[in-house]
Amino acid sequence: MVKQHFRYSASILKTGQLLGALIALFAFMLGSLLLLELPNLSEMDFAEIFRDDYGNIHFELQILVIVSLIGALVAAANRKVKVTLDSETVSIKIPKLTGLGLMGLTTGEHRIPLHTIRKIELTPVTGFRNMAQAIQQSRLRLITDSKTYLLQPYNFLQVGAPDHRLGLTGAFGKPKARVEAIINEAPLVRALSEAAGEASVASKPVDRSGPLAKQFNLLRHRGMVIELVLLTGLGAYALIDYLLLTNYLILGDLPLWPFVSAGLLAGALGIRLGRGAPGAERVGVAAMLCMVAIAATYPGIQRYALIASPEPMSVAYEMTGAAHFEHSDYPAIDQRSSNITEYWESLETGTNVDFLIHKPVLGFSLVDMSPVYEKSRAFYRARE
Repeated sequence: MVKQHFRYSASILKTGQLLGALIALFAFMLGSLLLLELPNLSEMDFAEIFRDDYGNIHFELQILVIVSLIGALVAAANRKVKVTLDSETVSIKIPKLTGLGLMGLTTGEHRIPLHTIRKIELTPVTGFRNMAQAIQQSRLRLITDSKTYLLQPYNFLQVGAPDHRLGLTGAFGKPKARVEAIINEAPLVRALSEAAGEASVASKPVDRSGPLAKQFNLLRHRGMVIELVLLTGLGAYALIDYLLLTNYLILGDLPLWPFVSAGLLAGALGIRLGRGAPGAERVGVAAMLCMVAIAATYPGIQRYALIASPEPMSVAYEMTGAAHFEHSDYPAIDQRSSNITEYWESLETGTNVDFLIHKPVLGFSLVDMSPVYEKSRAFYRARE
């Protein structure tokens, strides 16, 4: 028997069609940008795209870099996944960095004599709405005398053979009637069935609607529906109001009790609304509601401070050093890490600078930096 090699692919789409979809998405995003009224590229300061008003790299970009690095490590680990089959053994090499172990799949290096394989069991999943989900959740079990090995049957491509994976049209079709046949015809499944001649081959389709236990549907539970609505509303508010408040600088320490109170109240409400739902869903959705409520508290207390103190006061701060301002009755304002350092450097030490400050309501003050940013823009325009 000629030795057969199989490599792993996280995607069940043909490489050409996957790249085509990504290129189309990129072209759509680029076209959307071109429709905007962008300034002349020669006049743009590209550093402003990546930095906030204080000169710091956006937190979202830092998270994106971390996620990208993790994704690159996982992709590199995926390239090392191999299954080798010869006349006597099947060898499995799946690095733990692939993360497949988190889905309960086999990881590590294993050498399995073919004569020890007693059963090859396929578990096609047919309850998902599209083929891609169904195939990704289907499993292949190699049951030996001492151990059971769990793999994704469709994700292994035979080296040197045509790409057996689906196209975009097939991947989003209805899987009910086709998924079992597609799984049975996967190259790794066929090769193992032929090589382990003494092993019995069985297929046991499972009708599963997703990760929710026991076919539980969140949308059929009134309390869960209310929680999902609250999640959506609080999440949308947190994002929108956070963006609207970017011109405000916080002076002083934020109080801890609003965050703790919001989290506890949201968690208790989530547990209460989730009565009658399975434990995993009840606790999971309540935990998400708790986290979103805490996130929404940050712009919420700033908005409350603006409502309680709608009219700001003009307070003259003395610049005691480059971009550093002090006042006897208010906390210092430190702008040394902002992205308008040249503007601050144009001011002499000892200069008084007026800041619009909303009086403290919850122990902290808000500074409206819009007038400062407008002056800095005028400064940079005058230098051009």
